Amino acid sequence: MSISRLFSQISGYGDVSNVSTNRKSDTGGLLGLPKIMKEAKKAGKPVLGSWLMFPGASLARMVAQMEYDFILVDCEHGDIADAEMHVSVGAIASNGASPFVRIAAPENYFVKRALDAGAHGILCPMISTVEQAKAVVSYSKFPAMKGHENNGTLSGVRGTGSPFAPAVFGQSQGDYTATANKNTFIAVQIETVEGLENCEEIAKVEGVDMLFIGPNDLASSMGYPPLDNGKIPEVQEAVKRILAATKAAGKYAGMFCLSAEEVRWRFEQGFDLMNLAGDVAALAWWNANELEKLKDLR
Repeated sequence: MSISRLFSQISGYGDVSNVSTNRKSDTGGLLGLPKIMKEAKKAGKPVLGSWLMFPGASLARMVAQMEYDFILVDCEHGDIADAEMHVSVGAIASNGASPFVRIAAPENYFVKRALDAGAHGILCPMISTVEQAKAVVSYSKFPAMKGHENNGTLSGVRGTGSPFAPAVFGQSQGDYTATANKNTFIAVQIETVEGLENCEEIAKVEGVDMLFIGPNDLASSMGYPPLDNGKIPEVQEAVKRILAATKAAGKYAGMFCLSAEEVRWRFEQGFDLMNLAGDVAALAWWNANELEKLKDLR
């Protein structure tokens, strides 16, 4: 038994041998979310996930078993602290989905904690400038290693040492460090007027894999009611501009969605990755729907 396998068992991450990160396919040795994205692109399919705002490994494990491609752990607006993020990431990975973490802000500490927990990728909110995007990439990448040029050309400032990330990926510490730069997925959110104006240049930043649109904040930044974003022509024109910039740069495009109908719309529009609402929305919708059926009794 390998050290990483032993550690994965005693740390509660379980058997990772059949996790989606380790499926064999023609993806150039990629693991994690980069592999999932490449496979889906080749097959002409969307990458679909769910959003967690409540803490708890049990909840994360349950949702990960629903055959989503990824589960996003929301540490920006969600009620999820650092330790809770750690256990959720492990629970998601051990149940066949890709753990994706939205960090609270584009700061080195938040990037480090998410990736050291074993997140396959990070989603960074409020990226408005090229400089911010480059900083997030640098925080996410280890310094380049001689003899490991196939791990990509980027060299960052990420520190080594976490034993948790290799366990989530089912790798030894050495193998994880040598391959993490190409297996770490970096998504930045465009959700401000400044980010919109700079989206073409942000999309070109090396190491940024995806531009993800936060439609509520984008609408709010443009001076419109955030929840009406889907009905506002100016906001939808902004969405089209960001999508075009992303595709022109050869990057993936992501969008926050609240329904199956919206997922279909955005996929047909050209987006690659969407979420299908999340835990809070599901709880609110089910209760409202069922209570409405009992309105005559109350």
